[in-house]
Amino acid sequence: MKNPFTFSNIVTGPNFCNRKKELKDLLEFIRSSQNVLLYSHRRTGKTSLIRQVFLCLKEQNPDIKALYIDLYGTTSEREFMSRIFQQLNVLESGTDKLLSLLKNSIDKFSFQISIDPATGSPTISPAFKAADENLVLKNLMGLLEKFSLKRKIVIALDEFQEVARYANAEAFEKQLRSYIQQHENICYIFSGSQQHLLSAMFQSKGRAFYQQAASYPLHEIETEHYLPWMKEMFDAGNISVSTDHLAEIVERFGNHPMYIQLFCFFLWRELQDSPWDDRTMDRIERAVIDQKNLEYQMLWDNLTINQKKTLKLVLMNDGRNLFTAEALTAVNISTASIVTRCLKSLFEKEILVKNGKYIIQDLVLRKWIALNV
Repeated sequence: MKNPFTFSNIVTGPNFCNRKKELKDLLEFIRSSQNVLLYSHRRTGKTSLIRQVFLCLKEQNPDIKALYIDLYGTTSEREFMSRIFQQLNVLESGTDKLLSLLKNSIDKFSFQISIDPATGSPTISPAFKAADENLVLKNLMGLLEKFSLKRKIVIALDEFQEVARYANAEAFEKQLRSYIQQHENICYIFSGSQQHLLSAMFQSKGRAFYQQAASYPLHEIETEHYLPWMKEMFDAGNISVSTDHLAEIVERFGNHPMYIQLFCFFLWRELQDSPWDDRTMDRIERAVIDQKNLEYQMLWDNLTINQKKTLKLVLMNDGRNLFTAEALTAVNISTASIVTRCLKSLFEKEILVKNGKYIIQDLVLRKWIALNV
């Protein structure tokens, strides 16, 4: 049997663990055409949740058209619009119907339509000129509105915080909001992981998207939901793992979806050939940490000396009492002001988060630092 645990891809279907409440809530937002801001730390399953919601829609409400737009890596308004154009074939999958929709909705700029050789679906590329970006956006948003008059749409804009980095970000946000607020039959899911950028966009009174979406933080999956799911997966492969051991796995990795999947992936592979022993848990945890070694080594090498010392300071003091003379001396930092600057920088890099105390956000990075530096 194929290893059922997945850590590097989007997880849906039987491999998707619980999230029943979140699925129910997001489906209600969609059916009511209410915009929502979905956010959490990195790799906690936001994209998988969105994809699972779309699968549920396909089964329960097939008339609702669902567009998933991945904005990761976009650097400009043009790239933002191009990503949406590339997904318009979801609205009309047939080339002739899509072409008809475009011709009836787009005015005064040209576009190209081609066939994706991998999927056989039509794809659209707008032909931008030096001064027509506003016109392209107007036509694009008008096309979405026009289609939504016939059928409800949900548009997931994943990694939406990328917009905040565009050269003309605030002006573009204002334009975008002016159209979105008119879309009464479209639900927008704004999703992302860089919470300081998203907070600035949606919670600052001077920004265009202030209070334009219901805030929906994605919390941990509770242990009681993990255990039956994990047991079912292992039982399907005739692999026996005790409930106590499953609970320990969840606890060791802080209920983090990706790392639990990763641990179980390695554990499944090992138990195919070897029985559980007293060292199994520690051995697999080390394999999880080693699997991330290159990534973490690159991250570490790109930090300044004082940032590295500050991370050690956070780790040694459990994120508290970082400015005492004893704590500073232990990591050879001369003044508290250095720590203050480094904490701010590490927070902006999303390496640290603050929740009553400073925490190294990636718990496996936390384990890696403890072992290696």
